[in-house]
Amino acid sequence: MEQTMHPNVRALSRGLAILAELNVGGPSSAQTLARKTGINRTTAYRLLHTMIEDGFVTFDEPSGEFSSTPQVRQLSDGLSARDAMSQAALPAMFALMKEVSWPSDLAVFDSGSVIIRETTHPYSPFSVHRAMIGRRRPFLRSSLGRAILAAARPKVRRTMLEITAASGNADAALAEDQAVINGLLEQFNRDGFAWSVGETEKNISAIALPIVGASGVIGSMNIIFFSTTMTPQKAAGRYLRNLQKAVASVETELRRSIRR
Repeated sequence: MEQTMHPNVRALSRGLAILAELNVGGPSSAQTLARKTGINRTTAYRLLHTMIEDGFVTFDEPSGEFSSTPQVRQLSDGLSARDAMSQAALPAMFALMKEVSWPSDLAVFDSGSVIIRETTHPYSPFSVHRAMIGRRRPFLRSSLGRAILAAARPKVRRTMLEITAASGNADAALAEDQAVINGLLEQFNRDGFAWSVGETEKNISAIALPIVGASGVIGSMNIIFFSTTMTPQKAAGRYLRNLQKAVASVETELRRSIRR
């Protein structure tokens, strides 16, 4: 591990260890918490009383036990399913890049388009871009968007298309063309993956797969390559299994995070 410029705050680490133990084990005495966390009992008392003052812990006098309060939940309320997906995706994305060399993006549906949340572009030897996070891609003319479209449940898909139609962006008219939507869905079902050729950027092609969580599709992941290098079908023949493995890894990690 690299040496940091500042020393670790040991009291903070110990306080977090106590909170973690309270969340897992429920109400406990200071003696029990000290034993399970390996913290000196006097230090444990001091940390618990500090957290009582801050509103994160409460003390029940009859039982002599400490408990975490609902305020602890505020520490994780900002962690959405999308944030969890980003954290779960990065190891899989880097493993994918090592296998295929081409860059990948992870995207989610947002206001009638898809927005890139994670990427390996800065690390790929074949990338012509570096700053990709936060860039938008069309919902119906990108492999990322088409993968999400195909995996969405019918009711969710209708809402996504309504949002896209009302957005006024370049995909608005396409979102109202049922023949176009049916064609995209049939294409995905036939090929087993979404793809695009030069529709988001000249000479850039991509194949993509959806990422599905417990509540349905939550995003997608692609592999990007030069259109002059290979067709999407050829890319799928070479790399689709790698992409499937990466997506499966993300979905597995998401399920694990929910159980934690």
